[in-house]
Amino acid sequence: MKGSVVYLFAFDVANEVRTLAVPEVLSARPTPFRMRPASALPRDVQVYQPLLIALPPGERATSVGPLVVHTTVKVFEVGVVSIAFRVSVSVEALADLRPYHALEVEDRPLSALAEELCDRVVAELRPYLVKPTGTRPTPEAYTVFCLQDPVPAGEDVEPWAQAQRPAIAALLAEEEEGRLSAAQVAETTRLWLSYARDDLAVIDWDAALAVDGSGDFDDVLYVMELANLQLEQFRILDDRLDAFALQAYDDLERHYAAGRRLRVPGRMLADLRTIRVDITKMSEEVANITKFVGDWYLARVYIACEERFHLGHWQKSVAAKLQELDDLYSLVRSEIEARRMLLLEATIVALFVLDVVLIVLG
Repeated sequence: MKGSVVYLFAFDVANEVRTLAVPEVLSARPTPFRMRPASALPRDVQVYQPLLIALPPGERATSVGPLVVHTTVKVFEVGVVSIAFRVSVSVEALADLRPYHALEVEDRPLSALAEELCDRVVAELRPYLVKPTGTRPTPEAYTVFCLQDPVPAGEDVEPWAQAQRPAIAALLAEEEEGRLSAAQVAETTRLWLSYARDDLAVIDWDAALAVDGSGDFDDVLYVMELANLQLEQFRILDDRLDAFALQAYDDLERHYAAGRRLRVPGRMLADLRTIRVDITKMSEEVANITKFVGDWYLARVYIACEERFHLGHWQKSVAAKLQELDDLYSLVRSEIEARRMLLLEATIVALFVLDVVLIVLG
């Protein structure tokens, strides 16, 4: 069986990247990435196009022997840099692909190489980053095993895949073949999609299997890449909201402890407004990059990734925490306004009493 293994790494680098202004990255002029259009896809539909930089391939020493490593970088306007490494493989059985899960290049994990490359990209993109990320979190990684010829040309891939279901599950779960129970095999291979007789996609949490007799995996890989970067973005937004909410509550306690109960905590309210606007904008932009109109197979692949990555859960968590910030903002404003109204009413009553006293005293 011949094919390739693709390693995807998504890095959050900023709130936004002004991609239209980027002239050059890594000594190359970036070009818009274009998906292969499906026959049913309307030609006037604009599919999200990040900037693509393809680096020259090079032979490297790896943990499975010398391999030619192909590297591509995509820069997304939503503030994400996605790095993909691809190596060609030729194996006798699916079990032979298991060592590729933890591939090392020159005694270093691929994630370290991806982080170094991301640092170089970010350094060149610095003038075009809006609110760059300070401490960059661990990247979201995903592995895709792409096979071109598991069956002879002209034959259906479905019978082979059904017979190899335990082996597929073991490969995706990075387990020895025969160790998984029937229930786990069914769960790991539950998200099983096919469009033509010679293609197949099996989506799991940490890895996926893609089969295509034509050898063209770009469109399916791009959908998985988008879902992977969405997971990275929603996870980071969720963590950022947690940290900001804790800081906001601490600031509010200190504000009241200092006896400033009638003074508006202007800085805190300004920060609340800023974080609400930024995260709402980022959340909407991240969600909008996966609009597939007409290409229902790619939409199904994305829906499978969305289910496996629990993107709906992350998106709801971000929305709920944004609502909590809205409630906190409204609570602080309402409480301070109520106290000011009470003070104003007390002042009016005092002035009225003083006026009555002065009239009585003549």
